[in-house]
Amino acid sequence: MRLRQDKSYTLEKFGVWVPKSFVRFFRERYLRKEEKYRDLEKTIVSSRIPVSVPRYLAISYFYPLILSPLFLLISYFVSSKIAFYYASYKGGILPPEISSRKLLPFDFSFTRPDVMTVHFSLFLLILVSLFFLCRWFILLYPKMIVSQRRAKIDASLPHVVNIMLGMVKGGTPFLEILKTIAEERPITGEVGKEFAVIMREVTIFHRDLISAMRHVALTTPSKKLSEFLEDLIGVVEGGGKLTEFFEYKSAHYIEERERYHEVFLNSLEVMAEVYVAIFVVAPLFTLIVFIVLGMMGEEIKAISNAIVYGFIPIGGLMFIWLIKSMLKTETPAWVMQKRIPIFLKVKVDENERKSEFTFKRDLASMIHGFYTSLRKRLRFSSLLRKPEYSLIVTIPASLIAALIMYRNFRIETIFVTIFVITCFPYALLYEYRSYILRKLENHLPDFLKQLGSLNESGLTLVAALRVISSAQLGALSKEVMNIRKDVEWGKLISEAFERFEERVGSSIVSKVVSILVKALQATDNVKSAIFTAASDAEMYLDFRKRVANEMFVYTVIVYVTFAVFLFTIVVLDKNFIAVFGNITIPSSYISFFTIPSPDFITRLFYHATLLNGFFSGLVAGIMGSGSLKSGIKHSLMMVVTTLFVFGYYLGLGY
Repeated sequence: MRLRQDKSYTLEKFGVWVPKSFVRFFRERYLRKEEKYRDLEKTIVSSRIPVSVPRYLAISYFYPLILSPLFLLISYFVSSKIAFYYASYKGGILPPEISSRKLLPFDFSFTRPDVMTVHFSLFLLILVSLFFLCRWFILLYPKMIVSQRRAKIDASLPHVVNIMLGMVKGGTPFLEILKTIAEERPITGEVGKEFAVIMREVTIFHRDLISAMRHVALTTPSKKLSEFLEDLIGVVEGGGKLTEFFEYKSAHYIEERERYHEVFLNSLEVMAEVYVAIFVVAPLFTLIVFIVLGMMGEEIKAISNAIVYGFIPIGGLMFIWLIKSMLKTETPAWVMQKRIPIFLKVKVDENERKSEFTFKRDLASMIHGFYTSLRKRLRFSSLLRKPEYSLIVTIPASLIAALIMYRNFRIETIFVTIFVITCFPYALLYEYRSYILRKLENHLPDFLKQLGSLNESGLTLVAALRVISSAQLGALSKEVMNIRKDVEWGKLISEAFERFEERVGSSIVSKVVSILVKALQATDNVKSAIFTAASDAEMYLDFRKRVANEMFVYTVIVYVTFAVFLFTIVVLDKNFIAVFGNITIPSSYISFFTIPSPDFITRLFYHATLLNGFFSGLVAGIMGSGSLKSGIKHSLMMVVTTLFVFGYYLGLGY
């Protein structure tokens, strides 16, 4: 049987347990000093976390108390270590029978009072710091949610305005428009959650619509949405034309996106130069400097390892996070289905006299269900729809290959093999899927314009679909034919478009279909909604093409930078490091001059190049197409190139 998902305007449950006694205590404290917690209350309301201020305060104290045993252990070990070094440094080395013992916080039997004072003070300081640091992170969580929601609302608001414009042109009542935006959260995202608050205030708390909109305008984390709602309230109260208002707002957001696009590209140019200077040139230059210092007798292993295994990966992750936070584009993804199918397996027991169904679940049925589910996920259509399903096979295969290679190959070769076997099929499926989606989406505006023109000339949508299905629309022709067949076989046009959305799974198609379906459900006159959907799709595709063309330069920069990095290391290894093994130092100069280990330096450069190639590939993906997933193919190319150069050309072996 199929059950439809219930549409409600209640927010998600905040399923974090806390004792009621804690909540009562902090409720009394909150009621006595409400002004003190005003900022926290405003942040929680803006984050739309369904929790009261007293309950959240109780959570912020209860869970640090639960973690106190862990904090005690950490405080004990850290303070003991520091106190031991303090005792060794101040007043000489401890006696052998004491130095082998671990210092206890309350043990005064073997050391001086000043050491125990330092030990006990550090113990309390670290314990209290960990407790309040944990509480601070819990109280910081709503602010993090607010920041994320602000970016998501600003990114999806232009599309929501176009949906509202299409519905207004189709004759949909204003309250029905707000209700639709609130219900279609898979399409409208965080803006839909804000409109759900409006509908909750109207339907559950029986507030008037203007007051509900003003309440959301005051509590939303997005300044852009707040200004939009305030302007919308003025238009509704003044009796203005909603069509003209939404058209103006749509054009305004297009201009605003254009300005952001220019600023973003200028910022990206600076970020590309920063990446080259800090994360490519600086590590290479620093490693060379420390090798020279190592020749003078300095200890370089600890600092060199910190640069290679600490600075390069952590710096790469931070740079990727920084670029990702600058992007406001939405990642193309398969849209979640609005219907949730629930299948119940029941069996009627004829020997049972009671008139009821019994649910039977045995081991055989569980194994069969698992096998059926696995087989469905490993079909090519399912793999193309969700490339992540390929990891079900590739991860076990990579682990088996690692076990086979364990005794006969270098550890670097094993890790590269695991990475290639795991990620190559995924990257191949993802790129093929992206290629098909781009081809299909490029023909979408032409399809909508033809559909709108034929409808404007007097043809019904069914007749217009028959005409367009014979036209050449490239990759979209097959889908248009499927829409036509669905309509001819008795489905509503709105249902046919919804099936088209589920088959394709593109975010741009989802945006277009959301405008068309809501206009079709409101009125038969949908030509304005069709042209609105066409302009909306054309705008998104135009921005995507421009960004892709201009960001291609930065992908090339990353590749050139990696090539220079690899070439420099090869030259150093061939002409500088390789001669270390042939140098003989006179005994009189040994105290002034030492020969670094060539194996250590070569291995260090090898690992540095592998890590640099991996993270440079991810950076190339996120700078070139705005997607971290598209960077996997670049990482594969750079890592495999590094393996070949060091293993074959430099003779390091595999």
